[in-house]
Amino acid sequence: MAQQKTDQERHPEKYFSSPEGHPRDRIIINENPELPKEGIFVSLNGFAFLAKAGVEIDLPRPVRKMLDTRIKTETIQGDDGKDYHRDIRRITYQLVKEDVTGILAEKAVGG
Repeated sequence: MAQQKTDQERHPEKYFSSPEGHPRDRIIINENPELPKEGIFVSLNGFAFLAKAGVEIDLPRPVRKMLDTRIKTETIQGDDGKDYHRDIRRITYQLVKEDVTGILAEKAVGG
């Protein structure tokens, strides 16, 4: 009887247990006075990356997508005197190129 594969084995792109095997995306972190000049330290499942504002960096796609989840809530007062809330990203970036290592292209050709 064949053993059933786990969800992680069937869909490894949804899990991050190592930077290996994930497409890398090239980004540039936008300058922001709230960011330290030394750069931002980003860690996902024990794998650390240091990204400096204004400098290109190739990050595994799950790490880049994690940056999108870093938000803060800003409260503003409207003309009617009521408080309104909006979520804004803590870290903004420019996406320079997706899959700089060509992993997705290799899978399409080989798979």
